[in-house]
Amino acid sequence: MKLSYSIGTDEEVDRIHEMSVKILEEVGATFHSPETVELFKKHGAKVEDKIVYISRGMLESALKTVPKSYDHYNRNGGHVTVGGTGKTVYESVYGPIFVRTGDTIEKSNHEHFVNFHKLNETSDIIDISNPYALDAQYIPQDQRQQYSLGVTLKYCQKPLDGIVLGGKAVVSECLEAMFDFYGFKDKPVALGMACTAGPMQMATDMCEAIAVLSAANQPMLIVSGVTLGASGPQTMAGAYTIGNAMVLAGIVYTQLVRPGAPILYCTRFSGHDMRNMIPAYGGIEAMWACATTARMAGFYGFPFQTGVSNTESKALDLQAGAETFMNILSPHLLKADLLPMACGLLDAMNMAGYEKFIWDEECVKKCRHLMEGYEANDETFRFEEIKKKGTTGSYLGRVLPIYRKEFYEPKYDIRDIHNNWVTKGRPLSVDLLAPVWKKRLEEYIEPELDADRKIILKRLLPEEYHHII
Repeated sequence: MKLSYSIGTDEEVDRIHEMSVKILEEVGATFHSPETVELFKKHGAKVEDKIVYISRGMLESALKTVPKSYDHYNRNGGHVTVGGTGKTVYESVYGPIFVRTGDTIEKSNHEHFVNFHKLNETSDIIDISNPYALDAQYIPQDQRQQYSLGVTLKYCQKPLDGIVLGGKAVVSECLEAMFDFYGFKDKPVALGMACTAGPMQMATDMCEAIAVLSAANQPMLIVSGVTLGASGPQTMAGAYTIGNAMVLAGIVYTQLVRPGAPILYCTRFSGHDMRNMIPAYGGIEAMWACATTARMAGFYGFPFQTGVSNTESKALDLQAGAETFMNILSPHLLKADLLPMACGLLDAMNMAGYEKFIWDEECVKKCRHLMEGYEANDETFRFEEIKKKGTTGSYLGRVLPIYRKEFYEPKYDIRDIHNNWVTKGRPLSVDLLAPVWKKRLEEYIEPELDADRKIILKRLLPEEYHHII
């Protein structure tokens, strides 16, 4: 059996689903939340301590209530639609601990956190930002989630991911703050990410986030990150299928909490470099995982996300360029509903780069241009022009509007002739990126805040950050 990048056959898809059902019924899934286990038990699931066994009937009932799309609203009442449009929505990076500026690498801090929010807000690629744009380990743990949300609300007007860490009380507090800040409670405003803690378990905080967000009809992204040979078998089919089973278990939970609660599907796996005993997120195998995710999402009728701007490289080098382009191209070829972490990742999601952010924006634009394709018709064949020029004519001349449409002109690729390039000091693409993000930060305009919104931010932010309000 082979699942190629052509995303497999109907028989292969059926076999993945059937094996996932078998895992759910015979192996079960561990939920590290007594409340979650009790809810499954209440609905007739077989339970042994923390292990829940999900029957085919329970799974099929839950799958029937999942919506095929949802609208994700911003603070001003506008929205993006995820699923059913044929268009890809782009989300910002999620949780890097380190930041790279040129050749400098340091841990994230408040200045970097604000800067990346400004880049997300001024980006013509990013549609959804989030409170986890960078890790906020510099804030005490008991204030970290509120701080992250408060700073994000201060600087971002785009739709946002929601708070999922800190426990049920903190997630509820932050969601209520978003509702108050937005001025409405009847629409999806916070996309929550529940990552399964492989191979077949879900951590307490993820369970509690689902309990709060799904109950409030907020969309939940249920995602697995199975690693071959570590949290999953040493085969692609085994790793994908065990991840799919756990994602399905999480989706069933969202529908038990609230039938019809929106979800976003993503089952993926990463390779595992046995030489260094670390995940290989940037490996070519990621394209198999993306392709299978697209195929299975179609099978279930779910909106789905896949791909990231990821690379194992720690710098903007050959490896970063190759791995990132692969990981950004894949979801475009598959027509993903959402591309997460679309711009800026380095170091297997551990690092965000300023220059990388700008480069990845351009990469997304190239992929979108590719997917637009080109037309073959009487206008584009240009036969009369060909006939007039004859067999030896030159087509150099004034640039026509149709050329601007069909040929993408990259901003940062070096395409000068050799002698001109030498005369200009032999510039490289990476040399062109720093001035761009610095100008973006300089030109960023903060959104205005009324008195009520300022009060909400004061409630969220530690006192030492009240000066930014």
